[in-house]
Amino acid sequence: MGLEAARAPVVSIHELGTLGGAVSQAKAVNRAGQVVGTSRDGLGRTRAFLWQENLGIVDLKPLTGVNTSANDINENGEITGGGDTGFGDFHAYLLSEGTSFDLGTLGGNESEALAVNRRGQVAGHSRIAGAVVKHAFLIADPGSMVDLGSLGGGGAMSIAHDVNDAGAVVGLAETSTGRPHAFLWTAADGLRDLGALGAAPSMALGINNRAEVVGGSGHAFLWTEQAGMVDLGTLGGRTSCANDINDLGCVVGVSQTDVTDARGLPVTRAFLLTPDGSMLDLGTLGGEHSSAAAISEEEGGVVRIAGHSHDVAGAVRAAVWTVRLT
Repeated sequence: MGLEAARAPVVSIHELGTLGGAVSQAKAVNRAGQVVGTSRDGLGRTRAFLWQENLGIVDLKPLTGVNTSANDINENGEITGGGDTGFGDFHAYLLSEGTSFDLGTLGGNESEALAVNRRGQVAGHSRIAGAVVKHAFLIADPGSMVDLGSLGGGGAMSIAHDVNDAGAVVGLAETSTGRPHAFLWTAADGLRDLGALGAAPSMALGINNRAEVVGGSGHAFLWTEQAGMVDLGTLGGRTSCANDINDLGCVVGVSQTDVTDARGLPVTRAFLLTPDGSMLDLGTLGGEHSSAAAISEEEGGVVRIAGHSHDVAGAVRAAVWTVRLT
């Protein structure tokens, strides 16, 4: 008898609803299945939410102002994002054990946290004092927001998108020619330009605890110290972007397909790239388009993937995919 063919992953998709408004998008999910993201409420405001299977979708209300976001959640249930302070500013926050901490800024009036690791370290971006430019930041120790700089001097922009448990940060930063490039920052080596796929701009969006980095540069890419930046391809269309990678090496993101929608635009689909190299279209809630933002660590052969999808009516809804890998 020949070897048994590897079974394809089993995928189910679940809609998370909204906070009363027309649109919701999930940004992150942890191993416990807690999902965070943003949703419009009944007044049209953008609000941070937490979704749990037993409680449904709940407005987090992390800060006092009108508009809030939730961008990441760690294994301990700590949540990070940004929100109006009520004084015309927008600040990064960390929500830990029911208490919300305003993380401040790098001197400007705006900051937002995009990632939190298992140690409670937070990364994101902030306007700096006296300038409109944003710089990537890391808060490795409570109360200490460190400016990670840029690849093109103090007047160039940078944004931190993810931080792993070792405190390594990835994102995008303008080079001296003003071109956005993916970067990797470590305390030992500072900011490092990871290059790009050809002449395209690049941005790094996810890093795991093996220091494997994913992002987009026209196509989704995987960067490692050994191989550099490797093109991960697409689901048949022109462009793709990888948004997250877990410690197993599973990559999620969004890709154009070779199909067009009713408006003649390329259909975009959430994808899962498994360690064996196969790229799986995760499907939708019945509409044409979907996108995957984040993936949990594996638990009992199962991973959870957070993102959003069009439903049958074309509305954008937060979604979580549950994938059994074995």
